[in-house]
Amino acid sequence: MTDSLRSFAPRQKEHYKLDKAHVNGMMEYDLKADMTIPWPLLGKIAIVCGILAFLGWLIDKVFQIWNRKKLKEDFRELHLREALKNAYVDGLPETTDRRKVRLLREGLKAMREYRHADAIAKFQKVLDLETDDSERCALLNLIGESQIRSGAYKDAEPTFLEMIGIAERANIEEALVAAYGNIGLVYRHLGEPHKALGFHERALKIAEQIGNLEVQASVLGNIGLVYRHLGESQRALEYHQKALEVAEKIGNLEIQASVLGNIGNVYQTLGEREKALEYYQRVLEIEEKLGRLESKANALGNIGIVYQTLGEYKKALEYHQKALEIDKQIERLEGQANQLGNIGNVYLMSLDEPQKALEYHQKALEYHQRALEIDKKIGNLQGQANDLGNIGNVYFTLGEPEKAFEYYERSLKLAEQIGNPEGQADQLGNIGVVYETLKQFKEALSYYQRAREIFARIGAKDKVEICDRNIALVRQKLAEQKQEGQ
Repeated sequence: MTDSLRSFAPRQKEHYKLDKAHVNGMMEYDLKADMTIPWPLLGKIAIVCGILAFLGWLIDKVFQIWNRKKLKEDFRELHLREALKNAYVDGLPETTDRRKVRLLREGLKAMREYRHADAIAKFQKVLDLETDDSERCALLNLIGESQIRSGAYKDAEPTFLEMIGIAERANIEEALVAAYGNIGLVYRHLGEPHKALGFHERALKIAEQIGNLEVQASVLGNIGLVYRHLGESQRALEYHQKALEVAEKIGNLEIQASVLGNIGNVYQTLGEREKALEYYQRVLEIEEKLGRLESKANALGNIGIVYQTLGEYKKALEYHQKALEIDKQIERLEGQANQLGNIGNVYLMSLDEPQKALEYHQKALEYHQRALEIDKKIGNLQGQANDLGNIGNVYFTLGEPEKAFEYYERSLKLAEQIGNPEGQADQLGNIGVVYETLKQFKEALSYYQRAREIFARIGAKDKVEICDRNIALVRQKLAEQKQEGQ
């Protein structure tokens, strides 16, 4: 370093020139060294990069194929669980668009886990991507199905109306029959049974034209539900039996389970408990095979109610508790509220354990009120009517008839608004019980008679008998009251 520094001294010009030349030479050498390309090394690097790129491409392809395969399985699983009531999925299970596959899988997973808001958001994102008419119908169907399952019937109405508009313009028959069926379900829950019936009949006509037996079975069952809602039990049974025959013919267990449960409900309304129990047990057997938790909880709860009516209270309690555990597992609030109320009724009236009954009824009251808030939010009028009636039952059981009366009246108004005759009759009978408790026997008699008239019209024999006993008892009390006043 010292010699090198001296060579740059200005007084030694010769050395300066030599050193400059040396430096230039060095610079030249360095430049030539930079421009020399090590071809063998770069070749190896290029080969490695090519292999890595190919592996990346291969892994991506394998992942895409795996994702598409899983998407098909997801759709199949949801279909087996009957999360898709009237399914139209077009070619969604076959889609190759990576974004759509990812969003669809996330949405279907959310449906399976009862996270309906998340499912709707994912399907909406797919809908916002470029799609054709058929695919738009399929996505609207998924969104509407999620809205139905969450109880958001008001939101589902415009969804299915949009789907109908697209399907009619593009003449997509399978999409149209699904949309008609689903909007029929929506209108039934929104308290417009005649409108619902019209759409179901249109759906049945198309299903018969295109020869789709599965859809025919589903639609026949839906028509049966509307007739039961209208209080025409025999016509309801007729359509449910037709649906069951078709479902058994094609071996569709999901539809068989739903129809068997609906037949059980009709027999329950008609007061034929043993028949109802037989059908509910058949439903439970199928649901255990299929693994549909919500439907299994419903079947267990229905069996519990029948056992309670038959006087087998410990069995009733066992089934209600099993149903409650499932409803907790799937975070189904309305189901929890119903089962807590049922358990409270068993403890109070059947097992003679008032302290336990009080605990369950207070808890039931909390859950029924929370269920009412949700049903109000999502616009489920039938759910609100049920919740109000259940809250009234709890208050009556807790010895607060005035509060019970308030909730029964509100439930009655909603039942009248949505056109549910059985709901109307139930609440008229409940109001009669309140008036009887308050010793207002004339009013009690009037409400019992109104309830009896409706129960007789819809063929609810057991409830007619209850009304007859209540009417006879109230008339006796009126006679006694009159004698005391003389």
